[in-house]
Amino acid sequence: MDYIEEFETAIKLWPHGDQTEDLIKELAERPNDEVFEFAEVLALISRNHRSPKKLKNENFSFIANSALSGGRHPCSFPDCRIKKIKELTSFATLYADEVYIQDPFENILLKGPECINELERHEIISGILNFYSLKPLFEKGIIKYAQNMVHLCGYHREHLADPLSNEIERKEGILYDFFHDHLIDNCSIVFDVGKGAGPFFEISGPSELIEHGKRYFYLYEPIPEFIKVIKKKKLPYKFSKNEIIEQGILSLIITPVLRDLSNQEWHSAFNGTSYLCDNRLQMKLASQINTGSFAANSAAFEKGMSHYLPSVYGQNVNEILSLREKEGEAFSVYRDKLMKMIRQAKSWDEKEVSEVFRDQVLPEINKLEKVINDWKTKTKESLKEKAIFGSGAVTVGLYSGMLPPDIGQIVAALGGGTAVVGALMDYNKTLKEKQEARSNDFYFLWQMKQ
Repeated sequence: MDYIEEFETAIKLWPHGDQTEDLIKELAERPNDEVFEFAEVLALISRNHRSPKKLKNENFSFIANSALSGGRHPCSFPDCRIKKIKELTSFATLYADEVYIQDPFENILLKGPECINELERHEIISGILNFYSLKPLFEKGIIKYAQNMVHLCGYHREHLADPLSNEIERKEGILYDFFHDHLIDNCSIVFDVGKGAGPFFEISGPSELIEHGKRYFYLYEPIPEFIKVIKKKKLPYKFSKNEIIEQGILSLIITPVLRDLSNQEWHSAFNGTSYLCDNRLQMKLASQINTGSFAANSAAFEKGMSHYLPSVYGQNVNEILSLREKEGEAFSVYRDKLMKMIRQAKSWDEKEVSEVFRDQVLPEINKLEKVINDWKTKTKESLKEKAIFGSGAVTVGLYSGMLPPDIGQIVAALGGGTAVVGALMDYNKTLKEKQEARSNDFYFLWQMKQ
């Protein structure tokens, strides 16, 4: 049984019903230990089917952050999570060899049975829905679950894992302080109790630091003691800077970002992958935590592709994957060329990547479009002039590229075949022109537009 089949079978066997609604209902109602065992089974299936480590091409093999993996950070609103999955899909199908995403089921496995609460139940549901959304890419091996739980012998732990862990911890401490100092001067935090939603923090700040300019964090049991005291005061309650620092509230924003970067650095060290981020701030932090790493910005790629090549960006995933297989060489050539252009732009900044698509990629596509249209027009006109005989066999053959085996007899029967020979020569010329079009670095993207 292959990975997809075994994973889907485990999902279908768990609820007492065949519909997604049955699964969601039972995940909400089943005891904590059963929910944990379900997540554990899914995590272990993924671990069992992970392919052996191979030599990676770091330019096109990536480890994604939690947002692009469909995670709840930095925004748990369903529409935002779906948008990030679409962004990941676009980047993976049109650029990457493989993208490893965070495994929501392994995350629960690592936390243990005691972690199961309403939030984790939602994450299991979200993880399953994301899996089905990304299924075509899982089937092709382009999307894979990352493995954050690694077993090492004593020697490799001492000489590889421990030094790396200590270095990551050191850099995380520096970045935490840097990030915290920046947030404390630019953010405000308010506590309130929503109607039917329970107590929550509202953290406001610049959109570069806080997604959408505001983040809401709802509190689950057990409620911290200092919150019980504040609940008795006049609400909404705005925290002072000293209170924010004393209670470490900004860790709600900072810790998930650093955890993302830590997981990415671990994966990069063991698997030779590059970082895949979705925002400028995380790109900046990634360059500080790992100065030698290559990092790509999926948001920049999506913006450039969707704005300047919308007909390519909007293509069905299966159609893109099919063309990747059919035109594998053309895909590799286009991608190498694009990567070189972006490297010359010095960064994966959204503005710079958009300029690459606008000033370098789009003109090449337009040039190729003209070449193709020109040879089509010339071919049709030439064939109309020279294929003046009544038989349709030669004409059909010329257009399709498949001439019948008795073409010689047909030519003889038509009385010498001067017109036919001329048409054949013109057709041969158009084939050469088409081959020249195929030699364009962006032939794959042009094909994707058709």
